[in-house]
Amino acid sequence: MKQKNGKSPISFLTALFICGFLTKLISETLHEFGHGIFVIVFGGRVLKIFISVLWPFQRSWIRWSLPENIGNYELSIIYAGGILLCLVVSFGLQVYLHLRRNPWIISLPFAWLSFWCFLNGVGYLILGGLTSYGDIKDLIRLGCLTNVSSIAIGLILFIIGFLSLSKIFFNLFSRKFSKKGSIIALMLFWMQIPVYCALFFLSF
Repeated sequence: MKQKNGKSPISFLTALFICGFLTKLISETLHEFGHGIFVIVFGGRVLKIFISVLWPFQRSWIRWSLPENIGNYELSIIYAGGILLCLVVSFGLQVYLHLRRNPWIISLPFAWLSFWCFLNGVGYLILGGLTSYGDIKDLIRLGCLTNVSSIAIGLILFIIGFLSLSKIFFNLFSRKFSKKGSIIALMLFWMQIPVYCALFFLSF
């Protein structure tokens, strides 16, 4: 695959992989911060945060201490906080990237962070609905979601984000590759999701 100017795309691909790894760690941190912010708001304390560099084989987590009189409403917001913050960041960045054209070296990390935050939010909703996993398991227990509603919300957001992020990444790839090369790059980019899903179920 050659760049439009005929040069090797090694520098672009190197930046692509480095940004992908680093922004994944940032998205994990944002998810745990989403919990922690509401823990503090509702009078609790954050005891420890662990961010894994081995996802999906090892998952990040947060430990907290909450007041004894905390109610289900507050608990629901705390459990949903990570997903909500990631989705807000993702779709906020997507709007920004659609409205503003920056040099690719600036747009690339924003696009990656938007992707990872998107995958974090919809991944929890869909996989959590299928397996009663993680934060979704707690939200179902508290009566905020059902398995079906979690999957439905996740799928709707996935379709919206898929179309939006496809346009963003295609435009990024188009700055370096031909139209055909950009389409191939975009297809390869989205192929990572079924790989992550398979690894998730193997390590579940």
